[in-house]
Amino acid sequence: MGIFDKLKDINEMRKQGKAMEAQLATETVSGSSAGSKIVLAIDGNMNVKSVEVSPDIAGDKSEVARHIRAALENLFKHHKKMLQKKFGGMPQ
Repeated sequence: MGIFDKLKDINEMRKQGKAMEAQLATETVSGSSAGSKIVLAIDGNMNVKSVEVSPDIAGDKSEVARHIRAALENLFKHHKKMLQKKFGGMPQ
């Protein structure tokens, strides 16, 4: 297999990866706390789509939602870094 064949294979894998990302972006997964006081939704690419907080929760609703969203985004960032560290250097 020549270098050009390998490059062609790499480009095909990139196209497949982009297609998978696009497909995952159309999927939505949600989860809720007990009593559905907090409901979170993400897409298949783990992007936070919505945060809903029940008015029953004491305190400032928008502040609670903002903190939950920030914590999740931070978690996802660390998760991505871990995956890159763990699998980024694997031989092809």
